[in-house]
Amino acid sequence: MHTISQEQIRALFKLLETESVQHRPILKQALSAAIKTNPVLVQQVLEQDFSQSAPGTIIHTLEEICWEDLAIALSHFAAKINPDLEEGLSLVAKFTSPTTARGKITPELDKMALDLRPVLLNTKTLREAAQAIGHYIFEIQKFTTLPNAKHIRDLTFPSFLQKKQGSNLCIACLYMCIGQRYGMETEIVDLAGRILVQIHDKPHNDCFVIDPLDNGKILSLEDCRSYLKSRNLPWEETNFSILSSRLIIRRFLANMIYLLNKVQDVRRLTVLREYLEIIKN
Repeated sequence: MHTISQEQIRALFKLLETESVQHRPILKQALSAAIKTNPVLVQQVLEQDFSQSAPGTIIHTLEEICWEDLAIALSHFAAKINPDLEEGLSLVAKFTSPTTARGKITPELDKMALDLRPVLLNTKTLREAAQAIGHYIFEIQKFTTLPNAKHIRDLTFPSFLQKKQGSNLCIACLYMCIGQRYGMETEIVDLAGRILVQIHDKPHNDCFVIDPLDNGKILSLEDCRSYLKSRNLPWEETNFSILSSRLIIRRFLANMIYLLNKVQDVRRLTVLREYLEIIKN
């Protein structure tokens, strides 16, 4: 297997700083191969040699390489019949942190599910199980919603797991990922702009929704009707839509676009909008 050394990576960085624009495509190709071979080492050299700040040429080249690779990965994700949510969440995080892998998400979710196992095995219904999950998320783990994200990195799922702060969409995904580990039929739904978690309890002929913004409160059908009424909206199926894995990932990308629009970061906005085109529905 081909390997690359720190000295070779440093040489590539140096050439990117000093060589003319016409040589950049060749250097970009070489750096892309280095990233594929050992992305962690590339990141380490970058941090060691440019602890304060790296030249714009190097940063932009690294971003372009990673964003092009991410576009390909998102295309593969979108082409699947039923794409895996955790895979999509790790891919979105690569936009701001290229070395992110699924290993930063799945093991942490596995650990949470394992912590919950003794409690969930003693619940009699899925409502009790949902309440136990909510207690664990909000009371034991102390997850909270993030009122205003200042950086698009704060909108990614790995950051949410690390800081225990994130959007209601992040918390809804956490419910879904944990619930699925126990075979719970869990979905994320959009009730006229309000993100909720829906759980089907077929053995008890029951279906209920959970509000991530209200510490996991279980809502009744009447609660949902009252919410729509407060917004002067009729009770229609179009006001209660299930979000597929593709649509959830599109929501994450759209939230990042919303934040970047505020600072008019045209370069990143262009890339993210291309990603939205890749993930159609």
